[in-house]
Amino acid sequence: MAEDVQPSRNEPHVAEPLTDRRKGGIIITAVALVLVLATFYVSSPTVPRVMAILVAAVGVGVIAGWVPIRAPQDFYGGLALVLLSTFAIIASAELPGQRGFAFGPGTAPRLFAIILAALGLAITLTGVFAAGPRIEKYKIRGPALVIIGISLFAALIRPFGLIIATYLAFMVSITGSKEMRWVESAIAAAAMTLGCVLLFVYLLNLPFQLWPPSNALQLFFNQFADLFKNVFLLLQKFVPGLK
Repeated sequence: MAEDVQPSRNEPHVAEPLTDRRKGGIIITAVALVLVLATFYVSSPTVPRVMAILVAAVGVGVIAGWVPIRAPQDFYGGLALVLLSTFAIIASAELPGQRGFAFGPGTAPRLFAIILAALGLAITLTGVFAAGPRIEKYKIRGPALVIIGISLFAALIRPFGLIIATYLAFMVSITGSKEMRWVESAIAAAAMTLGCVLLFVYLLNLPFQLWPPSNALQLFFNQFADLFKNVFLLLQKFVPGLK
């Protein structure tokens, strides 16, 4: 063979450097412990607390070197999905669930969160037992726009309705991809919005409002006022003397 032949950049990496392993384990453990603390502020803490504790235990195992990681990208990506599903269960804990054959507002979020956790667990196990690529260089643009899109949906769903919130959230999230094309994205956003309306409103009979009410702007600003008030009340619990 020629001496200048270079190995393929797509070949799987069998081992993960010790520094990266410890750094990944610390991040996973820290996020999981934050979620454990968050479960003390919800009325149904058992399931998310157990999930967060198990992920924290895995993070400690990673730091100690007890967990073999053959595909870091799959391993940490799967754990991130489990943490995301845990957060979703915590966030929807106060929503009423299913009553008889009728779905409550909290049924769909918790159902999808459990499915996401199962998929995340499967991906994590793949990263343990099958060799795969290491984590690529982190880029903030894509994840940031996805988070902004999710936050936008949460801010718009109540005052402006399901249709506008879903469409705008999808359009903002898709701009995180370098392959984004405006025409194709607009069509895909419309299809996604139609699917959400058919699923949540007509199939699951969830009480989502489709279009903005007459006092949409007032509701929009009022929810931010309530958010700041709740954050201030939370800070008062941790900062003595704050008034």
